[in-house]
Amino acid sequence: MSQSRNCVKNGIQLHTYYRNSFPVALITTLLVSVLASTAASADIAAVEGLWADDRTILRIEVMDDRLSAVVVALKDPLYLKDEGVGIAGEVRRDLNNPDADKRDRLMMGMDLLSAYQYVDGRWEGDIYDPESGKVYSSFMTLSRGRLKMRGYIGVALLGRTAYFEAVEKCSDHIVEMLQLAGITGHCENT
Repeated sequence: MSQSRNCVKNGIQLHTYYRNSFPVALITTLLVSVLASTAASADIAAVEGLWADDRTILRIEVMDDRLSAVVVALKDPLYLKDEGVGIAGEVRRDLNNPDADKRDRLMMGMDLLSAYQYVDGRWEGDIYDPESGKVYSSFMTLSRGRLKMRGYIGVALLGRTAYFEAVEKCSDHIVEMLQLAGITGHCENT
């Protein structure tokens, strides 16, 4: 601890303790800023990778400060008999899209996000739901090692949340989807 004495510099009286601790405070502030920006960068990239729910595997990637979520595997990549949509045995397409020109798009390879940016500690933007053909406001965060996606109209409280687990967990349903999609190298069985 510095001694308590007064000092006059350029006509201003400074307390010695404060004068001596200014460089330390400046260095501390700079260090905290650097660590905070490093932590923010880590948070930004933390969502990248393959994430799965019960029916879908998404490849989440950061590209040019934007986020994409591309469908890379489906539990049922082909329409099922008696499903009521599509022709049984054919590859799933974006049949519910309100834009008739997009209804022939394949579900596999589709990017579900648009205008997704990192804001105030989370990713947010719009998400497309191919089952309904609707676009919702949404946000994405990591929670207890799971990817949390919340879609909503208007107010986030009035929405739906989906949770995705990292593909590396290699649950049976994940291994099955990876095999159907021909994706290898993520689980021992693929």
